[in-house]
Amino acid sequence: MAPHRLAAELAILCALTLLLALLGPFGSYATPLAARLPHWALYLATGYVFFRPVIAAGGALARQTGLPRPVAIAAACALGAFPTSMVLLFGSAGTAWRSVSGAAMASAYLQTLIVGATVTIVQLLAGRGTAQAAPLAVPPIAPPPPLQPVAAPARTAPSALLELLPPHLRGSILCLENEDHYVRVHTDRGSALVLMRMRDAVAQLEGLGARVHRSWWVARSAVVTAARQDRNWRLRLVDGREVPVARTSVAELRARGWLDAAPSADA
Repeated sequence: MAPHRLAAELAILCALTLLLALLGPFGSYATPLAARLPHWALYLATGYVFFRPVIAAGGALARQTGLPRPVAIAAACALGAFPTSMVLLFGSAGTAWRSVSGAAMASAYLQTLIVGATVTIVQLLAGRGTAQAAPLAVPPIAPPPPLQPVAAPARTAPSALLELLPPHLRGSILCLENEDHYVRVHTDRGSALVLMRMRDAVAQLEGLGARVHRSWWVARSAVVTAARQDRNWRLRLVDGREVPVARTSVAELRARGWLDAAPSADA
């Protein structure tokens, strides 16, 4: 994690710790401030450790299922709150863990979900705040391994978008992936995030592909085949990546020949 991003998250966490200690929610106001402050510091620190991966998990869930990213992150929060609350609840109960009631577990889960969601919002706010000062491109992420050896597609026409990438990633653009205020540019050499709107990035690549999903643009030269499963379509790219196709885009892609001779997922 970049030092400026970590510093921003810790600063916001400290401010939230002080705020919760002063407000004393969930009945903690009955205890002295000197006791509330370390209580909420420990709670938020624990929530930070357990919920730090939630955004990444939500992003992965959104890419795999096609869910909107905020919905996927909320689902990851709901899932992450359960083990976190149980660890905190039974850990504090100690040897009296058998006496923990269902109502206590439900209360602990709700409290942990609220705190965990707060921590997740902290991360999103910190990321948004530091994005303005961050470089346009972040360290590259290696592409997933291909399912089978394939020939690299022809280089796309020169684009100002390539100039925003590190020099070693300026290859053929395979697809674009929308991630909040960023666009992840996938090339045949890797991928990197660029701070810009998806529609602006797509406009720079006009005529080279199509926006097949709200979160995806795909280069026509990168498509190996298309597969249908029930009512859903997915495009297989030269690097082995599978990109979901929105139902509203199916008719246009079929008319352009992208879905011709597509194998069935059951075949």
